[in-house]
Amino acid sequence: MRMLPPVVAALAALLTFAAAAPAAAQGAAGLRAGVGKADITPQTGYYLGGWTRADRVAQGQHTRLQSRAVVLERAGRKVALVSVDLFMVPGGMVRHIGERLADRGLTERNILISASHTHSGPGGYANFPTLNTAAPSLQTITDPLSFARLLAPSDADPQLYRFLVEQITTAIRRADQDLAPAEAGWGSSRIVGLTRNRSLEAHLANHGVLRAPGEGREAEDPGGYEHTIEPDVDVLRVDKLSRRKDRRGRRVRVPIGAWSTFADHGTVTKATFPFYNADHHASAMRVFEQRVRKAGRVPRGQEVLNVYGNSSEGDQSAGLDRHGPAASDHVGRVEAAAMLRAWR
Repeated sequence: MRMLPPVVAALAALLTFAAAAPAAAQGAAGLRAGVGKADITPQTGYYLGGWTRADRVAQGQHTRLQSRAVVLERAGRKVALVSVDLFMVPGGMVRHIGERLADRGLTERNILISASHTHSGPGGYANFPTLNTAAPSLQTITDPLSFARLLAPSDADPQLYRFLVEQITTAIRRADQDLAPAEAGWGSSRIVGLTRNRSLEAHLANHGVLRAPGEGREAEDPGGYEHTIEPDVDVLRVDKLSRRKDRRGRRVRVPIGAWSTFADHGTVTKATFPFYNADHHASAMRVFEQRVRKAGRVPRGQEVLNVYGNSSEGDQSAGLDRHGPAASDHVGRVEAAAMLRAWR
């Protein structure tokens, strides 16, 4: 039996109340769902979060950074599944977002936010100063402030933090306002050959194979290459139920997107590209959304979103031998294809 990644296992438990309902109850008296998004691209000038380098400052934007959300509700119980194009979700942020959504029946207890972990979003918004560290480099060695910020990192930038909290809240609120009778179901697929384990020697040590850094080989894993990665793609498909009925008298399903997970570090685009971008997640979400909209003949007024939350991506990376925006676009398209296979 395949073990689900922790985040997927948690979602499966949260959604049991929906899946356990009889098929006939999945309509108006059963599950409801809605999706929404909001732009979270800040002004330029912030250092790129994830690289922790004071000299890597955003000079513009390549792709917009977004927060996407799907809200599921049944019998008065709600859960919001949210993705953000950021390198982290700092402590306290979900609580502050939940406080703004209390009127919608949402709090930090039923809001799950997953950061894509793109290293090309802003830094400096953590409530714990250590996470706002930006180390000096050769380019900033003459700037005494660089060393001061390393030794005593700054508190969260209040303007940036407030902006992110408000915009993520907006995405969730829009999803909640979009609620309508719906159906949901899990699908899965695999991606093999795209990612590699960047801490291979540490992984091999789990099997008693001891190698110096850089000397390990994937073939030395008893399970081979596939055992060094997390290849699973898990997709929660969500469709609204239209008032229209098909020839069999069933309500027509209108796809509104999915909650998708795959383990892939957001570092295909490197620190040498000084522009905000969502890395490979950008094309994974965009391509998936375009294909689903076309396949489902979704009306223009209905949003279609791929809420791509990261999985156990710590040492899983497609960026060890791929670099730059074009490579990020390619990686995202491979991910989108796998997500579409699971979605169907």
